[in-house]
Amino acid sequence: MLPPCAKTVAPWFAKCQRQSDGRLAHRVLARLAERPRFAEEIFVNATDPLRRAARRWPDCEAVRDAEHVLTFRELESRVNRVAQLLGRLGVRRGDRVATSLPNSVAHVVAQLAAVRAGAAWVAINRRLAPPEVAYMLEDSGARALLADGDGAPGAPPAVEVLDVSGGDVALERRLAAESDAAPEIALAEDDVVRLRYTSGTTGTPKAAVLTHASALTSLRNLLAELHELSPDDVALHVTPLTHASEALLAPTFWRGARTLIAPSADPRELAATIAGERVTMLFLVPTMITALVDAVGGVSGALPSLRTVVYGAAPIAAEPLERALACLGPVLLQIYGMSECPFPITTLRKEDHLDPRRRGSCGLPTAMNEVQVLGLDGAPLATGEVGQIAVRGPQMMREYWRDPEATAAALVAGWLRSGDLGRLDADGYLTLVDRTDDVIISGGFNVYPREVERVLEEHAAVAEVAVAAVPHPRWGQGVGAWVVLHPGAQVTDAALIDFCRGRLAGYKKPVAVRFVAELPRNSTGKLVRRALRQRT
Repeated sequence: MLPPCAKTVAPWFAKCQRQSDGRLAHRVLARLAERPRFAEEIFVNATDPLRRAARRWPDCEAVRDAEHVLTFRELESRVNRVAQLLGRLGVRRGDRVATSLPNSVAHVVAQLAAVRAGAAWVAINRRLAPPEVAYMLEDSGARALLADGDGAPGAPPAVEVLDVSGGDVALERRLAAESDAAPEIALAEDDVVRLRYTSGTTGTPKAAVLTHASALTSLRNLLAELHELSPDDVALHVTPLTHASEALLAPTFWRGARTLIAPSADPRELAATIAGERVTMLFLVPTMITALVDAVGGVSGALPSLRTVVYGAAPIAAEPLERALACLGPVLLQIYGMSECPFPITTLRKEDHLDPRRRGSCGLPTAMNEVQVLGLDGAPLATGEVGQIAVRGPQMMREYWRDPEATAAALVAGWLRSGDLGRLDADGYLTLVDRTDDVIISGGFNVYPREVERVLEEHAAVAEVAVAAVPHPRWGQGVGAWVVLHPGAQVTDAALIDFCRGRLAGYKKPVAVRFVAELPRNSTGKLVRRALRQRT
């Protein structure tokens, strides 16, 4: 008989007992026992959090941007009307509906309406160029595109483009005539909820097919980690809702908290918004955490309302992490995830950040995920050995969209091979090392860029650094470093190379250092090493 905290996830629990000889099942119970509210969370599909909030807190503020504000009742009504219109336009269960909107109330409505209509959501980042937009729309076979008055340059003529921002008077009349009841579509766990395109750091983006089971597992894991979240909380979104920040919407709605869309990503304005709105939770990438700390002068207690700062997408160096903890307090929660298995795969909890031994890791696997580190032969490696990170659990993708070869390479014997390199310690904490594609092979020796970056980040003049392979006439590849200096700082390339002496093996030292104004990053804040290699 299952203990009470497992009963709400009994079907999956039984499955993990069969797949893992019970080992994962018992670890799930141990992990969940630390978060007793987990037992309260019962969902059917990915739109349930809003439906529940509209029932329990109908007249409470749900979401607000600089121009619009909706209560949970109003948000539910607007989502249902857009979903009903999509159905009237021919969108059916299993079709794809894309969105191309800035962070806004309209964005929240659009993504929820796509799923409420029974479609798979395709999120298009507004920073993409028209050819990139066209590729995603054509590749996904999107039936409709929900946008604003700026439309979507690159949209094929066959795609129905709807301005759902409120500026299209004719469309608003059509929406007013639609029912505000939810469409009667019975969504199952294996229905597709989203085609999530990879960030393209290594080439053409692929679409990970995510089901409602994946979305709900991610939500359950998030709620277990964000166990303090309540209607008194205020969640602020400043990074794109097309990416990681979006995952915080569902737990925020489920617990009846308010959602705010940041009017600006400028660090000083962001700090002012946090203070003025008494924001308690937000998602940031590491560079934004550093900028926020700088904006408040690093003063301890400058933003006292903050209780949780979720971060991910890239590692955070030791010195900025120390400064952030000193300024913001024990509020940092690191998450690890990817397009193929949305976060959280692992979490480094707030209390873990207080232990210097843990800060370099990305934490422990969440309740419903298994993590292994595999060698070149696909066998699990011993504790402390570096290999490819593999994940298993209902949170991971079903397949790559219309790409059986890539699917077969990524999904092997029920495990998702991430392409990330890492190691597990004796306590089960996972540390990311690099991407498999980013390893530098110099004279037959493997060099992991992050290892070199961590050393260079210790230099007082270095604000940011990225390491990638450069051609070497003798060793085939050498270590190249691209360095962003702190304002006013000066240092020579020779001095930085000498700084590595005694801190790194000789073959790991940079053979070339280049000073740049900024590092190439994609729309999610991830470093694009491929762009560095193309500069060599």
